[in-house]
Amino acid sequence: MKNLIIIVATFFWTGYFPFAPGTFATLCFLPVYYFLFKGLHPAIYLILTFVLYFVGVITSSYASVIFNKKDPGKVVIDEVVGFLITMLFIPFTIKRMIIGFFIARILDIIKPFPARQLEILKAGNGIMIDDAISGIYGNIILWILIFFKII
Repeated sequence: MKNLIIIVATFFWTGYFPFAPGTFATLCFLPVYYFLFKGLHPAIYLILTFVLYFVGVITSSYASVIFNKKDPGKVVIDEVVGFLITMLFIPFTIKRMIIGFFIARILDIIKPFPARQLEILKAGNGIMIDDAISGIYGNIILWILIFFKII
């Protein structure tokens, strides 16, 4: 069970990348997104995103114990879910996927209010919530860019 938790929490060990593991994990997730998520019915996409969020809460909670850290850098499932939330209901184009990647990463780094403040939540909730909130902001930004025909 410990190995499965590590596989999920580190998104297939991408969290072990020596620098910027969250960015590396999200980058590695892009082909998965392209082949599995881009054409999904919005309801299925939403359900899978919720499921992955809650799986992320559980696995990152256990991973924080395994790695003996409150928010281990190796845990990157939160970045994957944050990207999925950023792209939620966004009509797919390669350009939007790439811009969504950069927006998700920037927002995860700056952690807009209340993302940083909610990191104080216990275990997996604190690990996952800041990326979910950043993903919501990212989604709003993408919709604004689409509305003004920038992308």
